[in-house]
Amino acid sequence: MFDLIDKYTAELFDTIEFKRLLELRDYINKNYSSLIIGFKTAEAKYEEMKQYGAYASGIDELRKSFIEAKKKLYSKPEVIEYFDLERKIQALLTADLNEIKEAVSNKFTKSGSFFSCKGEK
Repeated sequence: MFDLIDKYTAELFDTIEFKRLLELRDYINKNYSSLIIGFKTAEAKYEEMKQYGAYASGIDELRKSFIEAKKKLYSKPEVIEYFDLERKIQALLTADLNEIKEAVSNKFTKSGSFFSCKGEK
């Protein structure tokens, strides 16, 4: 079983999409580090203030700052491509996992209070 998992991950890591995802990650971290820091800082400040409710002093400015920082980062073409690839790879993983769950669940039926293999009595 572990051999199959190793083979699956090796094949996934060898895809053009996964290699491009890693390239984009490195590019984004290198070239947009100040935008990432600005976004994370604005997000943290906004989330912290949000604990105190909608009427907390200055929350509107923090929300605007957070939204603006997110727009600046997420509008970059490399970031857009990165998230598109991430969603594509996640959809593939989810489909494969669902296929495995279906294959395994079809092997078993309920028999009394314990599961037994189909065909066994």
